[in-house]
Amino acid sequence: MATLKREATEDAPNVMFDDLKGVFEISKRSLPENAIIFYDPLVAYILDYLKSPKEITNVVFHFDYLSTASTKQIMRIILLFDELAKTKTVKLNWNYDIGDGDMMQTGTRLEKLTGLKFIFNEV
Repeated sequence: MATLKREATEDAPNVMFDDLKGVFEISKRSLPENAIIFYDPLVAYILDYLKSPKEITNVVFHFDYLSTASTKQIMRIILLFDELAKTKTVKLNWNYDIGDGDMMQTGTRLEKLTGLKFIFNEV
């Protein structure tokens, strides 16, 4: 597989998925017009990666804003990594800007919906 990169736009997040390194990063604003259409290729990439994952997978989220529709798609992604964590090591970093309590709470809510332990970083 090739590295999947998407530059951030006004409404869509920055994406950098590197299956060779086992690194999956999504950042900035996420409020695409159709979150399912935007996130489906990302989910497909992850599903392909899960066929032969690394021993350690690093997942990094750092959002300025996350729409409700995007939150549902991020949850889809988290649940895939939650399943992987049953057999491999998954380190999920939920980064949020200093003082952004709303984004920290969003991460806390998502963590509670899964068995995956998040690492919270105020940056």
